[in-house]
Amino acid sequence: MIIDQEYCDFDASTRRLTVFLGRAFGNPGDQVRLRSWEEGGGIEVRQGREWQRNDEAFDYPVSSAEVVELDAHHPVRAYYDTLPGNAAQVLQQFTSHQCRLIHVLRQYPQSEEMASSAPILCWAASSLLGASPSKGEIESLFGSRRNLILERFCGIGSASRLKFLTKIRDFSYQHEDLRLLKGMLRHERLMIKLRHVRMINWPVLRLFYKQPYILEMKCALDCLSASNCGDAFMFLSTVGMYIRDIRRMCQTASLEYPWARICAMKSAFQIKNLHDAIAVELSRKNAEAIIEKYGEDLPPSPLRGTENIVHISKVRELLVEGEEMAHCVGGYVDRVMSGDVFIYRIFEPERATLEVERMPDGKFRIVQVKLYKNKNVSNMTLMLLKDWLGTNRCNSDHSKFEIIL
Repeated sequence: MIIDQEYCDFDASTRRLTVFLGRAFGNPGDQVRLRSWEEGGGIEVRQGREWQRNDEAFDYPVSSAEVVELDAHHPVRAYYDTLPGNAAQVLQQFTSHQCRLIHVLRQYPQSEEMASSAPILCWAASSLLGASPSKGEIESLFGSRRNLILERFCGIGSASRLKFLTKIRDFSYQHEDLRLLKGMLRHERLMIKLRHVRMINWPVLRLFYKQPYILEMKCALDCLSASNCGDAFMFLSTVGMYIRDIRRMCQTASLEYPWARICAMKSAFQIKNLHDAIAVELSRKNAEAIIEKYGEDLPPSPLRGTENIVHISKVRELLVEGEEMAHCVGGYVDRVMSGDVFIYRIFEPERATLEVERMPDGKFRIVQVKLYKNKNVSNMTLMLLKDWLGTNRCNSDHSKFEIIL
């Protein structure tokens, strides 16, 4: 994000950049300024007529590709042009803590080597500095051995954790990453799991850490080293869909959830086969038990059907639909019984199964539409469903379903 010129000013004589926060937030007195490189960098905050040092008061990336593209007269670009080329280049990799790191690079030039060879550690170390660190404090911290710096950051300074930092790719340097990184470094089981992973994609690792059950799955570990994060997320999305469906089907049929088997499987294909086998068992062998558990009738749908879009109103019909279409919709009984999920048979322009969900705000969302064996429907079918929701005159969301782990 670039600060508009009306909210900042560059003083060519002092080489300082002043940001008028009050102009944006309604209090004209709120100002911060970035001290010049020659002054040692750092942030000052306006306190009445005085300026007080406080590096915690403001954070802004003054060195980035976007800043370089600004007009030379823009205050932020003018400030950027006063930074030494080597410092500006080192700073560009960081999306936060740049103002702190300007101060670090100026007061302790040797820190540039760490910023280049161990950027994540350098960035984490900058968070340990106070609001107004002295030159001696910066030298003491950044002049320490790297394992000691890491120990100050997370409490553990082992060589294996330093190596872990060197494996990370596409680190985002967001403020939230400090908390996540510290938690990961303190997580002994996670560190053991990742010990032999050659490369770690940070966006994928964030997902693993927030949903730790994924780490237990053998088929998922390769996603950490995938050359394309998009492919990794697509794979995990597909696997997540199968696992959620398996859990749902087991709950519907009062079957034991086979989590240990799932974790031992080495491919999504194996998990899909398990998913399909449970779907068949659910539809063929457990119908009477499921009807006894839930009753025969499903909640009525507020959306009117048509000749080709028919609401499934009976538990037995839902189980039959799953068997006929070779997918797991038969395991949706529990969800449908909530009264906010409705399943429809679609006959034209192609045979499909539709799931519609009523959102808390009263809108209806098309969750998914699937052909035989979960194949995707045509655009013609999607357009038909859009028109159908419009005919029902309801607030609706026509967006295609995205699976989120």
